[in-house]
Amino acid sequence: MQESIQEILEYYAGRRDKTDQTVLVELLREIQEVCGCVPPDVQHEAAAACGVPQSLIAGLVRRYPSLREAAYRHVITACTGRCCLGKQGGAVLEALRRELGVENEGISQDGSILLKTQICLKSCGTAPNLRIDGTLIPHVSPEQIPALLKELRGTEQRA
Repeated sequence: MQESIQEILEYYAGRRDKTDQTVLVELLREIQEVCGCVPPDVQHEAAAACGVPQSLIAGLVRRYPSLREAAYRHVITACTGRCCLGKQGGAVLEALRRELGVENEGISQDGSILLKTQICLKSCGTAPNLRIDGTLIPHVSPEQIPALLKELRGTEQRA
């Protein structure tokens, strides 16, 4: 894998347009094909190869939804809007953090799930809400979190 990454970096380092953002995104996508993600250490190497600040590479990884810093398989978005928080949404978020082993937002300890928050998921009538891989999960309770995560990880193992 490291050999493939080096080949990619050498190719892009030799390009005249290597600082163009479109070219940088192409580079990052090729790296992701090899690694499954664009890890921070490889972001650093890519920045050095193209002569751009590492912050630019990191910003592109965050900006483009198709690029990922880690090889997580699932994204859980917890609503932190007023309605959800008023109906145990805070307890749901704390249960998620505890079960995933993250302090705020971030990638679970096993690297398979990214936890994010969003101020409103626009489904206040069914609060508290989560969005798991784009699917709205309404009326979530803190007690449901272990089973939801077990089911999510079970699907992952069957795939």
